[in-house]
Amino acid sequence: MISRRKLISASIAAVAAPVLLTTIRRSASASTTATLPVQLANNTSSATVYAYVLGLDLNQGNSWAFLEADGSTLYHPPSPSAPGAALGADCAIALNAPGSPAKTIYVPHLASGRIYFSIGSKLTFLVNPGPGIAMPSVSNPTDPNIATAYSFCEFTYDTTQLYANISYVDFASVPISFNLQTPQGAQTVNGLPAGGLETVASALRAQAATDGSDWAKLIVTNSSGATLRVLSPNTAITANPALFSGYLDSYIDQVWTKYQSTDLVIDTQASWGTTTGRVSNGVLSFPGVGSFAKPSTAAVFNCSSAPFTTGNDEMGNLSARLAAALNRTTLLADANQPDGENPSAFYAQARTNHYARIVHQTSTDHLGYAFPYDDVHPAGVDFEGRVQSASPTSLTISVGAAQGGSTTTSASASATPTSGTGTGTGAFGTIQAESYSGQSGTQTETCSDTNGGQDVGWIANGDWLSYSGIDFGSTGATQFQARVASGAAAGVSGLVQVRLNSPTGTVLGSFSLASTGGWQTWQTVPATITRTTGVQTVYLTFSSGQPADFVNINWFTFKAS
Repeated sequence: MISRRKLISASIAAVAAPVLLTTIRRSASASTTATLPVQLANNTSSATVYAYVLGLDLNQGNSWAFLEADGSTLYHPPSPSAPGAALGADCAIALNAPGSPAKTIYVPHLASGRIYFSIGSKLTFLVNPGPGIAMPSVSNPTDPNIATAYSFCEFTYDTTQLYANISYVDFASVPISFNLQTPQGAQTVNGLPAGGLETVASALRAQAATDGSDWAKLIVTNSSGATLRVLSPNTAITANPALFSGYLDSYIDQVWTKYQSTDLVIDTQASWGTTTGRVSNGVLSFPGVGSFAKPSTAAVFNCSSAPFTTGNDEMGNLSARLAAALNRTTLLADANQPDGENPSAFYAQARTNHYARIVHQTSTDHLGYAFPYDDVHPAGVDFEGRVQSASPTSLTISVGAAQGGSTTTSASASATPTSGTGTGTGAFGTIQAESYSGQSGTQTETCSDTNGGQDVGWIANGDWLSYSGIDFGSTGATQFQARVASGAAAGVSGLVQVRLNSPTGTVLGSFSLASTGGWQTWQTVPATITRTTGVQTVYLTFSSGQPADFVNINWFTFKAS
């Protein structure tokens, strides 16, 4: 199957000029007018936040539709006689003030949809003949929204399911997070933490200083010099084709040289199975399927220009997997894609898609599309930051910080306390994993790590550990560190997640883990978490797409910065 993200965004990809959207025709349409309640929570520091909901109306011939300002009435823009017409209805949904209850809206069946959030001022959407919709563009300096802070997420809601994802494919800006409620439980994607945009910008500046390339030029500031957004390399190259010229050439040359004498085996993860290719005369050929000329850096970053333009579905699947491997620079280490990849080895080359690396590292749970084929992955793991259900009951979308998080940081947060201020166990000391107050599915064992003792092992998908009375004090913690080991088999990996109050509570932060080389081969792994204060019951939960054990834990701790 071709990348879902690619299909969803095909009609709304960003270009240098405002995007012209034309109606997509389908052979069948939905037969019901059911709506999904969606709560829009304002976690920013601004009392002026607007949301815009739009998509293809599956009940009206897939025509473009907006929700009006009341959050429930659909507006279908008519086709104007000339380009650049204004919307004929107020479609700016005003969110409630920070700290107030979320604003509830009702979303009908819409496909290829987006929900935009703007801070401080409204957005301008224009209508062109068709009708087509000119979306806000971050790569067009004359766009009327160019000085506004805004972000968007993507969704499709039809008679079969809800699918929604966080996207950084075009740019990163105002944090957005999801909490989807279903009869089977909650699904969360926490997105960038409070202050995450500046973290991304700082890391890009550091990378530019390291390799002398154009990473700092992705940063867009407002009139006061604060970071407004960070462009993806593809979006930045759209506006300035000179950026990153030749940046990946050396790596791509090494890949093409390797596969002159080595088979590249790509699992299409579809009915075509695996396909084997070799490079000959400068072309990577998959006999009976198709071939790829050597790509440019710009083609790798955008995943859609030659040679990644394809004429059939099997080549589309090969394109997605080849483009993903080139962005993650894993082809020199792994000749079997994508199942031979170890996520911990992504972006390990000195020259790689550092924007994708930094966005994933900064995001609270490391999820969210950072390039168009970021949903290509080994079996059992995902990176795209999606929620998906055939039976959704409600969706909460928070703007400004991860759900439950803070939009401010304490002035004293740089000082790392050694204990809390209440009566519980200090969050900033070493908490032994075996000191849990409750658990499910785990066992303890003798530990050979430094200082010995015991660790908790036999941990697999769905298991959890709880620790009551963990005191974060008034300053709070924004970082989590755990001492972990894994002897999991190839292809087996999972997430270690931090939650509060229950095994299904909101994920404050997480990190992914594959084999470290053995069940007693220990590593200290950090993760960013939503700022947490006071005395709490902390849950460590474990999620994996495979039933096998994937992690041992010796100890963990929290940090203020």
